Amino acid sequence: MSSEEDICVLHVDDKPEFAEVAAIHLERADPGLNVVTESSARDGLTRLRSAPIDCILSGHDMPDMNGLEFLKSVREEFEDLPFILFTGKGNEEIASEAISAGVTEYLQKDAGTGQYTVLANRIRRAVGETRAKSALEESERKLATLISNLPGVVYRARNEAGWPMEFVSDGVEELVGYTPEEIQSGEVMWRSLINDDDAERITPTVEESIEAGEPFEVTYRVTTATGERRWLWERGRVVGSVGSSSSRPEQADWSVDGDGNIEALEGFITDITARKEREQELERQREVTQKLVDTLDDVFYLMNLDGELLRWNDTVTAVLGYSDEELETMTALELIPEQFHGEVRESIERTVQTGQATFEAPLVTADGEWIRHEFRGSLIKDGSGDQLGVAGIARDITDQRQREQTLEQYRTLVENVGDPMYVLDADETIQMVNDGMVDHLGYEHSEIVGTHPDKFIPPDDVERVTDVLADLLDSPGRTWETVEMRTVDADGNQTITETKVAPLVNADGEFDGSVGVMRDISERKQRARELGRYETIVEAVGDPVYALDENGVFTFINEAIEPMTGYTPDELVGEHIGVIMTDEDVDRGDQFIQDLLADPDTDSGTMELDVVTKRGETIPSENNLALLPSEDGFVGTAGVIRDIHERKAREERLSEFASVVSHDLRNPLNIVHGRLSLAMETEDLSHLGPALEAADRMENLIEDLLTLARQGNSVGNVETVDIAMAAKEAWANVDTAGATLELDGTATVDADPDRLRELLSNLFRNSVEHGSHHHSASPNSASRRPPDKTTPQALTVTVGTISPEGDGVTGFYVADDGPGISAEDRGDVFERGYTTTKDGTGFGLAIVEDIATGHDWSVQVTESTSGGARFEFMTNRADH
Repeated sequence: MSSEEDICVLHVDDKPEFAEVAAIHLERADPGLNVVTESSARDGLTRLRSAPIDCILSGHDMPDMNGLEFLKSVREEFEDLPFILFTGKGNEEIASEAISAGVTEYLQKDAGTGQYTVLANRIRRAVGETRAKSALEESERKLATLISNLPGVVYRARNEAGWPMEFVSDGVEELVGYTPEEIQSGEVMWRSLINDDDAERITPTVEESIEAGEPFEVTYRVTTATGERRWLWERGRVVGSVGSSSSRPEQADWSVDGDGNIEALEGFITDITARKEREQELERQREVTQKLVDTLDDVFYLMNLDGELLRWNDTVTAVLGYSDEELETMTALELIPEQFHGEVRESIERTVQTGQATFEAPLVTADGEWIRHEFRGSLIKDGSGDQLGVAGIARDITDQRQREQTLEQYRTLVENVGDPMYVLDADETIQMVNDGMVDHLGYEHSEIVGTHPDKFIPPDDVERVTDVLADLLDSPGRTWETVEMRTVDADGNQTITETKVAPLVNADGEFDGSVGVMRDISERKQRARELGRYETIVEAVGDPVYALDENGVFTFINEAIEPMTGYTPDELVGEHIGVIMTDEDVDRGDQFIQDLLADPDTDSGTMELDVVTKRGETIPSENNLALLPSEDGFVGTAGVIRDIHERKAREERLSEFASVVSHDLRNPLNIVHGRLSLAMETEDLSHLGPALEAADRMENLIEDLLTLARQGNSVGNVETVDIAMAAKEAWANVDTAGATLELDGTATVDADPDRLRELLSNLFRNSVEHGSHHHSASPNSASRRPPDKTTPQALTVTVGTISPEGDGVTGFYVADDGPGISAEDRGDVFERGYTTTKDGTGFGLAIVEDIATGHDWSVQVTESTSGGARFEFMTNRADH
């Protein structure tokens, strides 16, 4: 490795110019960095094995072995070496895989030189952390030595019968009364000091820990040299072998290595007698206290100030139905409904401040039943005055509160109910009205009581109510009836009401008057009219509109669902929405609804899903849904489903273009920035040549991208076009570099003339750029085979028709006699951005495929008769 300050960085990137620029800027950003470069991952591995490297900086898209594969190879040999993935094509999948493979840092290339300062800092930080790790391991070793010298007895014992000690520290004499020499010589065996019952108890624990190779902790009693009983705590572990043994007692047969060596135990032992005695005394006190509180009929509780239950009596388990084991894991707040938690906390605060407090709240049983209790609690302190918690009793007051509540409910119902209420005597004189009636009629209370109802109700409605009361008196099985009637307020306004009327009878069963409760249904009538209008609107909407109940079952769906899915509304109503959704979308929809329910400020939203048709096809869709309004909690949802497959296609195309632009323009842009920056700083004009070449490549990329973005696979006016004529016109617009065009027959096709010429121009340009026999294949080419001949020869491009077995022309082809395209690479040539030359854009053949698709033509790559590339287009119509 390098010195502590200097850092040697290996930069691996298949773009040598970019790697050179990056190295210059990194060394400028941090003079302590020494950057060496390699143009392939395999060369990088060779350099890594032969020279000391502190950090690796690697690109991702490289031939033969990409950045992730390089990372995995490095991790096989250099597990802790910092590895930074520095790539221009970043996405979450690559980042996730890189993290899983053990990448140290993940950084995406950016335009400008400022990125190199950030990158230099990341490199120094990664190397610093690796170097700090080694220092930390040394620090931990020193810490282990310090811990081994804590007060108590440090020992090393053989795993044999009697647990003979090879070494004990000086503290052993104070612990058990025997000197280290007596223990180490075997005169006193450690096992002989341990209580037999305790030895039997701890032996399995020690055995299991030894077998698992893990530390063990045990407590046990010993008898000291003076006969005193003490409690000891021991922590130990297996540390290795201490010699061979030909025979060992059966009871000590714990662990032997492959050579028959007995493993040693090392550990620490300390005296915990005082703690044990305190625990035992507290346990005795607890038992006495528990017997006392268990005699109480009321609930007894003891909790700390955080609400954790510390003690309770048997009444708690009997009343609530929880076991003691369940209560041990619960807090007081878990036994009380959430809406009372604030009151409980306030009560605890009052208890702390005043010493005691009282409040009422329900206790919730294991079956979910609420039982009203009155709690009286007092603050508990220890002998030092420190606060321990709250102790108290809770008394069941259910019956008392129910009687009080029933009385209050009737009083409230009569006096304060919002609906208008009245009482008439046998002569139909108003005896009583509530405040709701006063507000409803707009008269003073005194102006209503003592008058006849026809002052406020039309006479024919009064007569109808009188007839209903008479029918009720003649029907013992009926006690009340609902009647619609009108009321007239002080301003002369009429209101439609729904009134529940019931007759009153005296002790002799005779009619003694009547009572009525009115409800204004004017708004309900209006809503019914509005509902009819809305139903008409919903049926007129072009998109499917639906309503679901709380279980996700269709309660309504309009006719628009059938053209989209093939299901009729009658087929779906009563079925779960999962009929037209995938299982994954159903789960997402359930979670979406839960999120809406949890957000008090939102009751609607939009989610995307795939609608499943009756034929099993899926349609990308957008679901605008809302929670159905209700005062009774969640009752269901309503929504509108919209087909968005065309929009999704546009989004996918936009995403594809954005990815290509981001990746393919970034490298030349970095080169331009880097070279211009160096030219300005160093006044070395030799940097301008590479910068200009990179700018030219960017211009070509932008022109092809604009073609793809503006036209894609769209086709304009279609007319009958002669293929040979179109080929000649396209050939005239291409720099053919001495190549020759040959026409093998001709035919006409139905095509957009401009787009057909564009298709042929791109194919001609591709042949010229890749196929001239005057040039050998690019060393980076993966699709064009190297030429078979070395004699310079002009390239020939042939355009002809395809006529299978004399059945008429069904297509045309464009072929050349260049080096051709290997079979394994033919599937990649139409991919956007795919190129095998230094100056190619990788979009020419993608444009060709888009134009063919727009005409509904198929296109495939084969080998020409001369071994070159041949592109065949099969059309729906072609004529001689």
